[in-house]
Amino acid sequence: MHFLSHYYYELPGKSPLFIAGLGIPDLAPNFSHAYNSVVKKSVLNNGYDVQQIQQGIESHYEGDKIFHNSPVFEELMALTTQAFLNAGLSRERLRLSVIAHVAVELMIDRQILIENEQLCYDYYNCLNNASESTISTYFDVLSLEDLKRKFLIKFQFFKQRRFLFLFSEIENIVMGLGRIYQGVTDVEFTSDEKLFFFNALNNIDSTIRYSWKEILNAKSL
Repeated sequence: MHFLSHYYYELPGKSPLFIAGLGIPDLAPNFSHAYNSVVKKSVLNNGYDVQQIQQGIESHYEGDKIFHNSPVFEELMALTTQAFLNAGLSRERLRLSVIAHVAVELMIDRQILIENEQLCYDYYNCLNNASESTISTYFDVLSLEDLKRKFLIKFQFFKQRRFLFLFSEIENIVMGLGRIYQGVTDVEFTSDEKLFFFNALNNIDSTIRYSWKEILNAKSL
């Protein structure tokens, strides 16, 4: 799941620190390594607020597990990969199944934004109300000083830029995909590939629009 999807999945209301915790695995560089080597092995006894952050982090991983194993998500990934191929993108040059995975996540955030833009405002309001001093305490308790510094820089930037609102336009999702993919593989999309991705995502948009809730509402079934 992506940021707005995680927030939607946890509704109704949760504490700002819980919502900030939901975002930590995606905003803190290489957090999963720290989670497996340090966080999962630690017992936190530092009060309710710190526990809220930890619960948000755990809910992030639990939600991802359900989401990524959903038959609907797997079907959307397959359909998106095929849409990429139909649009003219090359498996030999690009890891299309990996890009499809991320694309489906971003496109679901897009559907949430289109359906109820207020949820995006609520999400950022929650983050702005999350105490950074308490978040710092959380990392300090786990002796993750370097990770704390990197996270807080990205957290502040994420709150200031509010880039999730850009997902109303598919062109911006293509730009986001390009940045993510280049950051991981050092491969930059060509101008033609950006156009192919745009066309493919336009073609798959309506399919995602009518199926995304089957995944994110799974917890309530």
